Parts: sequence; C-alpha cells; structure tokens
Amino acid sequence: MSQIARLVCLSGPDAGTEYELTKETFSIGRSPGADININDSFASRRHAELQFIENAYRLRDLESKNGVFVNGGRMAPGATAWLEDGDALQFASTRFRFHDPSATITAPFLEALPEFGLRVEPATRQVFIDGKVLVPALSVKQFDLLWYLYQNRGRVVRKDELANQIWSEVSGDVYDASIDRMVSRVRNRIESVRGSEEGSQSRFIETVRGYGYQLNEQ
Repeated sequence: MSQIARLVCLSGPDAGTEYELTKETFSIGRSPGADININDSFASRRHAELQFIENAYRLRDLESKNGVFVNGGRMAPGATAWLEDGDALQFASTRFRFHDPSATITAPFLEALPEFGLRVEPATRQVFIDGKVLVPALSVKQFDLLWYLYQNRGRVVRKDELANQIWSEVSGDVYDASIDRMVSRVRNRIESVRGSEEGSQSRFIETVRGYGYQLNEQ
C-alpha cells in the first residue's frame, strides 16, 4: 500500500477515485482548474484548500456556500482544521475519506466503524439511515424537502422558507397545513421515535412550534 497521504472520494459520480497528496497545497472545488475537481453542482468553484505543514495536513474552508464538514461537524466559513487519519470529509454534498498511513497504525479499525445517523445523496437521490438505503425511495417533493433541511441542518428553517423553496412553482400561498403534512410524511419514513421524559422525541426532524423545523443528523 502507498505511504502517501490521499483523499478517497466516497460518493457522487467520482466515487472510488483516489487523489494522492503529493504537493504542499491542494485546491478543492468545482473549478476545472482545481487540484481536486469536485463534480458537484452544490460545491463552490473555490471550496476548500488542503495544506501540508510540518508533517501534518490542515484543511481550510474558503468561505464556501454549502460548507465543509469534518466528521459530521460543519466548519465555520474561513476556519481551519487539522486532519487525522480516517477523518470523514464532506465538501457540499460530496464525501471523502482522508488517509495518512504515516500518522497511525489503527486506520483499519477506524475504517471498520459503522455509519450512524442520516445521510442524503443528491446525485442519486438516495437517503441512508444508519448506513442502509431507504426503500422505497422518497417522492420527488419529499426528497426535495428533506434535502433542503439537510443542507441547513442545525438551523431552524421557517415554514415560509420551505414553501418558497419546495413549492416554487405555486403562484399562490402554500398553507402551513400542507407543509406540516409533507414534513409528517417524510418524518414517518426516515425516523425511529425514541422516548424521553417529556414524551416522544423525533430523532431527526425537530418541530419548533410556531416557527418551522430543524434537522439533526443523529
């Protein structure tokens, strides 16, 4: 096995492609001139940058529109993060795995860890729950609604914002009841409900009464 650090694409049309990190600085983005060109319409042209500094790799978010995620957590715009072998990276909707063979001998164990939580793949319009694909697939509108919440996970999305994004073809008002019904259908498809002291609690889609909805990945 090569001892050169590399990024391995895990999703989208370039899944399986490996990029060996043989330079001190790598540009990542949708631009054709990027060192690692991402075939992802949700990625920015200049999305992120990876630098080799003193025998370690530092990732920087270049204030991308749809974000850089390290192990499921979204980086702040312009922020940096030091990478470790086995880290899961995501640029917009495209997922990668970072490998640095010189960093640790426990990488095979890290790669064997199961996948938990929710993952949405816009390129294939598939939804994964704890690593298993959701069957049957969501309807077009249901997927569009879930994908919009997924892009804005961790943030409360207003109902009028959902109406404008998901029902853009409708000239009149979209009633709250229609939005609530659609969210309820999506929630019933993707969620396992677990109990709490206050009653039942949604695993992924949280209702913020009188305002909107917030999606959490776990």
